[in-house]
Amino acid sequence: MTFYITLQDLFLTPVYLLIIYSILYFLRTSIVDKEMRKFFIMGYTVKIVGAIFFGLVFQFVYGYGDTFFYFSGAGIARDAFFNDIGSYWEIMFQSMDEYSTPHTYYYAYRMPYYGDKPSFAICQIGSIFSILSFHTYTINCLFFALLSFAGSWQMYRAWADIYPVLKKQIGWAIFFIPSVFFWASGVVKDSITFTALTFAFAAFHFGIIHRKKTYINIFIFLLCCYTLYVVKLYILLCFIPACGWWFYSQYSKQIQSNFLRVVFAPFLLIVGGGLAFYAFSNLIKGTEYDLDRVAQRAFITADWIHQMSAQGSAYDIGIDQMDGTMTGMLKLYPKGIFTTLFRPFVWEVKNFNMLLAALENLVLLFLTFQVFKNQKWGVILTRLKTQQMVVVCLVFTLFFSGIIGIVSSNFGTLVRYRIPILPFYTIALVILGYKPSKPKKMRRIKV
Repeated sequence: MTFYITLQDLFLTPVYLLIIYSILYFLRTSIVDKEMRKFFIMGYTVKIVGAIFFGLVFQFVYGYGDTFFYFSGAGIARDAFFNDIGSYWEIMFQSMDEYSTPHTYYYAYRMPYYGDKPSFAICQIGSIFSILSFHTYTINCLFFALLSFAGSWQMYRAWADIYPVLKKQIGWAIFFIPSVFFWASGVVKDSITFTALTFAFAAFHFGIIHRKKTYINIFIFLLCCYTLYVVKLYILLCFIPACGWWFYSQYSKQIQSNFLRVVFAPFLLIVGGGLAFYAFSNLIKGTEYDLDRVAQRAFITADWIHQMSAQGSAYDIGIDQMDGTMTGMLKLYPKGIFTTLFRPFVWEVKNFNMLLAALENLVLLFLTFQVFKNQKWGVILTRLKTQQMVVVCLVFTLFFSGIIGIVSSNFGTLVRYRIPILPFYTIALVILGYKPSKPKKMRRIKV
């Protein structure tokens, strides 16, 4: 077994922790809102716990993992930085078929995932942290966790701006979902995609919806969308419809005249929907997510799922009933949504990781039932109609969970794939289930 966590981690990590926490405590003083300030240090702390625990599990339980391949690739790129800076810049900023010198190929070819652009991008990002950390794994975890926290904090700021009365509940939904801070804090793709998604959400809110620092926020939004495009395109494809509805509902309700709203709102919907569909179609064209291919790919995996259904954590929602068309795939869509959100169940558990996921799903299912049990149906329907952000969350959740539930082959990968939607679905439950506290009646004092 190769050990990536060594004595160097033990001695250097506390030093870096001290530096990072000192900076965070300094930044914390600028947060005026006391309720939000409580989540600043705690939010990063749980990210650290998740990132380091993730590394320890894969080091001492499994003995291997993609996290260590990313770390090894980052180390090779780091060597290029110190030995041949020109090769390093080419590795970082040029595509693999445009390297100009054999020295660049010498470093790049030895990096894990060479030729796999999404995974190679994680090695590129990790190389920056390896340069800053003397190529120390746990310190790289601290930096990846810091990225993930920064994105989560920006999204928290956006949600607190939208629903200031729900800052506490939303803070818990963003920072303290166990699978999110475990899987999306370490040296893995999920940390980068979660960071990009959360920054994109905040930039869309502040820059496009509220037009604050518009150019900077639009640049951040486009950069994050490009990151999602490179690393995990399917997240971006599910996020686009949610942003389209968000944009439409925000600007259509700003039309004061009922007549103009009736006339222009459908026009705005058609134009916005058309542009979103055009962007969507161009993003997926020629990729594995092309509408002409995705159903066929899901159909092809059916035989493999049948072969694995009795082993490990594989599951089957009836994908063998598909005929390779979109119509056949859509028949399984409701099952895919339910599977992504609420499975595995406790009785489907076959290992420790599945047990943790099942317990989390049990809580999520309980919260869902609580909303519909304790809240009046009229209130729920009214909020679905009037609270645009509930619909934004649900559009993203339903698009994402249906596809992932169908295409995923086992609960192990499903737990990781569904991370982006968990804060959004939980926040939707918070908004739907919120009951304003009744003002206390003043007692009359006899004089």
